[in-house]
Amino acid sequence: MNLKAIYPVGIDIGSNNIYAAQLKKNRQDLVARGFVHRECEGAVQGIFDGGDGLIPVLREIAKDKRFRGRRAVVHFPSQYLLSFPITFEVHREETIEQVILRESKDFINFPLEEAIIDYPSLTPFISGDVNKYRASINAVRRDHMMQYLLLLKNAGLTVEAVDSGISSLIRLHSYTHKSIQNPTILCNIGSGQSLLSVVTRNSILVQRHVPWGVQMLLKSLQANLEFCEDKEKAAVLLKKYGLFHGDCLECSKGVDSGGEVVEQDDMRDMYRAIYQIINPHIEELVHEFHQVIGYARSEEHGESFEGIYIYGQGSTIHYLDRHLERRLNVPARLMNPLSKVGLSDDGIIPDVSEGSRFGLALGLAMRKVTWL
Repeated sequence: MNLKAIYPVGIDIGSNNIYAAQLKKNRQDLVARGFVHRECEGAVQGIFDGGDGLIPVLREIAKDKRFRGRRAVVHFPSQYLLSFPITFEVHREETIEQVILRESKDFINFPLEEAIIDYPSLTPFISGDVNKYRASINAVRRDHMMQYLLLLKNAGLTVEAVDSGISSLIRLHSYTHKSIQNPTILCNIGSGQSLLSVVTRNSILVQRHVPWGVQMLLKSLQANLEFCEDKEKAAVLLKKYGLFHGDCLECSKGVDSGGEVVEQDDMRDMYRAIYQIINPHIEELVHEFHQVIGYARSEEHGESFEGIYIYGQGSTIHYLDRHLERRLNVPARLMNPLSKVGLSDDGIIPDVSEGSRFGLALGLAMRKVTWL
């Protein structure tokens, strides 16, 4: 048989947006074949209650000429996914899977026989003469998974794999940055949900989907600024001013988006206003980071972190990396996958800086599929 390796369409379905990407091999490197973004606010919420609002949007993506084939790798919606770590011992005449089922029962809020359980990370460690393991567990309701796959099939997609968000994020980071050695904090900032995780070379110490996203910042700006009546204007302010207020004493005369010179005091006032509006929400994110970091340090006995790597819509918040670095005392960096993944055509994405939004979709798209 003549099997040909093709990269699937990676489809990241979030609470308010769908990001899709496909890659292809160009000599020795991966390049992006195409990108598609569609807004779908609230459509995910009703998919297991008879809602089919996603089908027309997904059908449009499946037919898009920028993609080759309709085979896809997807995430399961994080709102309906249970993720938790377990540590367990395997005794004689037991299998690892049997023990994982037994230990997971305390964390799953529905009958175990109705669950699909996966463990993207399983790490043995020495504890006397006992076979001891640490695992990161993902669990979903079986009927939810079947409904989800049927929805994607009705949209004209052939699902090759349902991947976990953390697995695609690790895959992306290992390709675009470097392989993970020391404990590393990986996060993907979304519109309504964000993924925070701490990973090492061999294990996932912690992964958390938190109900925090850029959308709440945009809504706060719209609600508190009279001249910011729509989401597009709020997004411009967030990207231009963001969290820079702490360092704006150093700013001098600048030029605003209309090309007019703005005096230093006026710029400081704007930086201060934006900062005061969004900072309460940013503190909620900082608190979530503290929770994740505290747990990881307890597992790794206080070992230091290599850094915080921020994917997704974090790039839309000016100075987010510097702010988190200062608040958490860990080096932080905003990541754009397109700094390492080339483009097959310069026209497939108008602004390369927007590539960070497609982070999880690219991580999914890197999961190669082989078929006739």
